[in-house]
Amino acid sequence: MAKSTETSRKRQRVERRRLRQPTEDFMSRQTMMTRSRTRSTMQQPSSSTQTAVVEPKESYASDYSASSNEMHSDTLDGDKNNHPNNKGREKEEPHQSDAELAERHICLLESDQDIITKLKHMFSDPCILAHSFPQTDPERKANCPVDILDAQKAYSHISQSGSKKVLDELRQLSIGMIAMMNADPCSEHDDLVNAVLILLVSPRITEYLQDDGVPVFPELCSIILGQPPAQRTALMRYFAAGSGSLSSVTVNTSIEVTDEAAHSQPWAGVHAKLPVTDEFLRSNSDERASFTWFVGIFQQYISQEMEKAAQRVAQTSAPSEGTMQKVSLHAVGGSSLGLAAQCLALANGYNNTNALVPYSVFYNAAVNEHIDIKEEVPRFRMPEGVSFCSYPFLLSPTTKSEIIRIESVILMRTELQDSFFRAMFSGVTCPYLVLEVRRDSLVRDTLYQLDLKLNQDLRKQLKVRFVGEEGVDEGGVQKEFFQLIVRDVFSPKYGIFRASESSHYHWFRPQAESSQDTLEEIRLTGQLIGLAVYNAVILDIHLPPAIYKKLLGVPVTRDDLRQVDPALHHGLTQLLHLSPDELAFLERTFVAEYDDLGELCTQELISGGAQTQLTADNRELFIDSYVEFVFNTSCERQFAEFKSGFDQICGASYVRFMRPQELELLVCGCSDLDFAALERSTIYDGGYTKSTVVIQNFWHIVRQFSDDLKRKLLFFATSSDRVPIGGLSKLHFVIAKNGGDSDRLPTSHTCFNVLLLPEYTTVEKLRERLLTAIHNSEGFGMI
Repeated sequence: MAKSTETSRKRQRVERRRLRQPTEDFMSRQTMMTRSRTRSTMQQPSSSTQTAVVEPKESYASDYSASSNEMHSDTLDGDKNNHPNNKGREKEEPHQSDAELAERHICLLESDQDIITKLKHMFSDPCILAHSFPQTDPERKANCPVDILDAQKAYSHISQSGSKKVLDELRQLSIGMIAMMNADPCSEHDDLVNAVLILLVSPRITEYLQDDGVPVFPELCSIILGQPPAQRTALMRYFAAGSGSLSSVTVNTSIEVTDEAAHSQPWAGVHAKLPVTDEFLRSNSDERASFTWFVGIFQQYISQEMEKAAQRVAQTSAPSEGTMQKVSLHAVGGSSLGLAAQCLALANGYNNTNALVPYSVFYNAAVNEHIDIKEEVPRFRMPEGVSFCSYPFLLSPTTKSEIIRIESVILMRTELQDSFFRAMFSGVTCPYLVLEVRRDSLVRDTLYQLDLKLNQDLRKQLKVRFVGEEGVDEGGVQKEFFQLIVRDVFSPKYGIFRASESSHYHWFRPQAESSQDTLEEIRLTGQLIGLAVYNAVILDIHLPPAIYKKLLGVPVTRDDLRQVDPALHHGLTQLLHLSPDELAFLERTFVAEYDDLGELCTQELISGGAQTQLTADNRELFIDSYVEFVFNTSCERQFAEFKSGFDQICGASYVRFMRPQELELLVCGCSDLDFAALERSTIYDGGYTKSTVVIQNFWHIVRQFSDDLKRKLLFFATSSDRVPIGGLSKLHFVIAKNGGDSDRLPTSHTCFNVLLLPEYTTVEKLRERLLTAIHNSEGFGMI
C-alpha cells in the first residue's frame, strides 16, 4: 500500500510539472543557478591502464539533417529577415494553442513564436525534456531510450529555421534547465540522465555563458558526476548506443588544430578522421563513432578553455617567438575544467572495459601543447594538488615522458643537495651514482657495484666511466653503456632470456630451479631498464608487450602469446577448430612441456593434469591454462625479481600512470626513422647554415643511406640508434663546423648530440670520411 501511495505521489508531481505554463518566469531559474553553483572538488581518476583496442571507423553521413557546418554557420546569429527560410514570413501562421504544439514535433513548426512556445514547453521540466525524443525503434530502445538522431534533427531545424531570437531563447532555456536540474532534480534518476543526454546534443552547449560570463557546461558536468553509479554507467552506454547518423553533427570548434591533433582527435576538425582498419570497418562502427562524438563534446570544452587561458597568458607576458604559451590547470580554473575531465574519466573507464575506441581519442592536443609541466608536476605531488597530471588519459606519450623527466630532475637535484648537507656532518659522499666498468666485464662489474648501492644512491644522476678511457660522461658515455650492457644481458650466453626465432622478442627462459646468480642477473636487468627510464636513455631491447602489461598490473591475454611464441599461439588456436575425434586422436593431457637448457621438462597445467584428457569440452580451459603457464607459472620467480629491480627505480614515478604501449615507447623509443623530420629540425653552428654546400652534400648522402646506415649514423652522433618518443624531430641534433677541408674524420660530442663536420670540398671525400667514422664509432676519448 505504501509503495502504491508513493507511486501515485510521483505521478501527481510529474503531472503538476507538465501543467506548468510555458511562459513561466525563467529569471527564478537564474537565481537557482546562482545558489546552486557549487563546484565539485577534483578527484584523481584511477591509474588503471588499458588494454589495446582497435581503431574507430570514420564518420558516416546523415540522410536527413544538415551537417554541423551548416548548424554552426553565420546564419545561426544572422538576422531573421536575412535568413533564406524566412522569406515571405511577414504573414505569420495563425498561432497554435499550447496543447496543439505539445503534440506536434518541433521539426514541423515554422514560425518563431511556435518554435519558442514548443521549446518553453519542452524545457519547462527535466521529466518533460527527457521524454521529448523517445526512441521508437525497439532494437535501439534497448540500448538507449532517447532517439539521439531525432534530437539532433530538432536542433538542426532550429538552427536553420529560427532567428536570433529563437537561438537566444534556446540558450536561456538550456541554462535554466541546467539550473533547475541542479536545484530541483527530477525525482527519477533515469529521466535526469535522458535530459542530460538531450542537452549534450545541443551544438553550442559548451559555449553557453551565464549572465556573469561563467560557462554553464561545468554545471552540466556536475549533474552527471552527481548521479548514482548505475545512472553514470547508463549514460556512458547511451554514448555508445549509436544513432544511425550522429556523425553528421560535427562538434563546433573555432580552434585551429595541428595535423597530429587531427589524426588523434576526430572531433577537433570537421574533416578530421581517425585511421581505420578493415576489421574496425566490419564491426559496430555506429557505436564507436557515436561514443567518439560524445567524448569530443567534453574534449571541445577543455580545448577551448585551454586556448582561452593561453591567450590570456599571451596578453600579460612578453611574447616569445616559436614557443607555445604554457598554462597550468590551476590557472585555467581547476574546478570547472576538472569537472569536464572527470566526465571524460568516466568515459575512459567505460572504454577500458568495452574497448570501443583507441585510447588516443582521449589525448587532448590543446592540453599537450599548453600544459606547464614544470608547474604541474610539483602540484601533482602535493596531497591536495590540482594538476593535469591527475588525468593521464588526456596526456600523450610525449607529455608523459616529459613529466617523468621532470620528476627525475627534481629527485636528482634533491639527492645532490642532500649529499652536500650530509658531507657537512658525516663526511664527503659522492653526489652521483658512479659506475666504473670494464668493457669486457660489463655485467659482472655493474652487478657488483649496484648491489653495494643504497636505494637513495640509485636516485642520483648516473655517471659511467669505462676503465682505461678518458671520456667524461655528460650523457653520451652512459648511453653507450646501456646499449652495450643490455646486448650482453639478453645474449644467449647468460641463458636468462630466450628469443623467438620468428618474432625476435625475448621472454624469460622456463627453469625448474633458478640459481641465485641467475635471479640476481634478472633483477639487474630490471634495474637497468629502470635506470634507463630514470636517466632518459632509450634502449635497444626487444621485449614483448606482455612484459609491459605485467609491469603495470594489466592482465595478459591469449593474443599476447603471439609475440612471445608465435608457433605455440598458432597451435593453441588450431585446437579450437579440431573435431572431438581429432582431439581424441592427439591423446593430449593437461601437461606443458618446455626446454630447460637442453633438458625436456614437464609440468601439470592443473591439479591432476597428467590424468586429464584434452576434449572438446575442456579445450578452452586447456588454452587458458597454457597461457597462464607461459606468462605466470613458468616464470613466477624470474619476473618477481625483474619487477623488483624495475620498481626499485620507477615504482613511485609517473610510470605507473602509463599504458603498456606508452611504457614500451618510453623504454624503446619509436621505430620510425624519419630523417626528413631530423633534417628540418637540425640546428647548425660554427658558421654552417642549411644552405652551406657541405651541409647540402651531407643530407644528399644521408638520404641515400639504408636504414642500417642511418642507425649507425645516429649511434655515432648520439651514442644511441633509437628514436625518441615523438620522432626524430624531438631530437636536439646539431651539426657544427670543425675547420676547413682536411683528411680528419668527422667526430661527435655524443653527450650533446653534436656532429663535428669539417668542410670537405667534394661529395666523394665527405661520403668516404663519414662512412669510415660511423663504422668505427665505439669508444671514447678526449677531443
